Amino acid sequence: MIKFKPVSGGMKFLTTVLSMLSFLSVLAQQTVTAPLTNHVADNEPALVSYASYTPYDSTQVLRKDSTLLYVNFEHNKSEINPDFLNNAATLERMEEMVGRIVNDSILRVRDILIIGMASIEGSYDYNRQLAYDRALAVKNYLQQRFPLADDVFELVSAGEAWSELRSQVEDHEFEGKQQVLNIIDKVSNPWLREFRIRELNNGEVYKYLFDHHFADQRTAGYIRIYYDQVERQAPEPQQEVVSAEEPAPVLEPAPQYAQEYQPVYNMEDDRRWWIAVKTNLLFDAALAPNIEVERWFGKNRRFSVMAEVWFPWYVWRHNSNAYEILTIGLEGRYWFNPSKKRPNRPLTGLFAGVYAAGGKYDIEWKSEGDQGEFTSLGATIGYAWRIGRNLNLEASASAGWVAGPYRHYEGRFDDTHLIWQRNGHLSYFGPTKLKLSLVWLLKERRSK
Repeated sequence: MIKFKPVSGGMKFLTTVLSMLSFLSVLAQQTVTAPLTNHVADNEPALVSYASYTPYDSTQVLRKDSTLLYVNFEHNKSEINPDFLNNAATLERMEEMVGRIVNDSILRVRDILIIGMASIEGSYDYNRQLAYDRALAVKNYLQQRFPLADDVFELVSAGEAWSELRSQVEDHEFEGKQQVLNIIDKVSNPWLREFRIRELNNGEVYKYLFDHHFADQRTAGYIRIYYDQVERQAPEPQQEVVSAEEPAPVLEPAPQYAQEYQPVYNMEDDRRWWIAVKTNLLFDAALAPNIEVERWFGKNRRFSVMAEVWFPWYVWRHNSNAYEILTIGLEGRYWFNPSKKRPNRPLTGLFAGVYAAGGKYDIEWKSEGDQGEFTSLGATIGYAWRIGRNLNLEASASAGWVAGPYRHYEGRFDDTHLIWQRNGHLSYFGPTKLKLSLVWLLKERRSK
């Protein structure tokens, strides 16, 4: 009979260790086969795998999506204020999410979708620009803190947040609610929508919306961060080279970012404006041909220089009547509308300027006439609106001082000859110019 000896204490320990190693090996295999990216998105709905990418839908009411991040902006501003409303918590959360991916060795940020919005008050074109600049401010904020390339960001200008406003109106009770809903649903032109809402109940309905709802629309209102796994390509096997020289090292290619940046609305067209050519419609109506050229400068395009010339030059009735004026002027302007970090459409909004002009004239009417030269100095105030893709409309008024020598003539011999009578000096202070100008923005030509 064969007898077995009982297992010693050392053997028991060795058996236990081998069992644990076998268990850990199986667990490691299961861990490797599990998705590598699940751990970054735990409890963070705004952090999404790129496999679930969803483009922006303009019909979506973003305020009802609790998975989105919102950065709030103050009225008519596109600068991020961390102390405004709940921005501090939102910015901290956004930085934590991006940092989680940037610091992960196997993941990368694939796409950051940022949709800017503006409330409905004011010009539609201005609000569309403002919404884009708000989205841009969020992008700049992240790029100051993380090494993120431009093509990672997808910036969208949602313009005026009419869908958001309609949803808010529908969820609240107030006087004029149904009228507001009818206007939003039936009037397609955004400017006309706002105008009609302003008229309701002598402006009381609009005031209610301004006080209770407009602030919720001033956001970069849709921030979602998409990530995916870094795909690394293995280096090709190095072939044996029969040579006395050492083979060149084989470098591992960098990760490829194939996602193209294609925002729904971008400001590319507004980056190529070159110069503005204008004509004063009021002078044109007075049969005074004129042309103006204006060019902006400065970091934020707040300054511009405008040169003008107008030249009615008519003689009729055998030289007994004359309407001849030649004026050349130069004006420097300051534009008060805020310019943004990225180039935007120039020469819009409120402006003020100073001008200098000079010229000569010959004004004759039947038996009397004056000839002379003049100099004028003064100030201008005005406002310009965008009315088309390449067109602005500008209104301005100027006042100042006009002075210069003149010669007075009177007709003799049945008004066929004008005879000099006296010399004089013109000195005048008051309104000098009134303009309603059509502005044509020209684009620079780029070589292909």
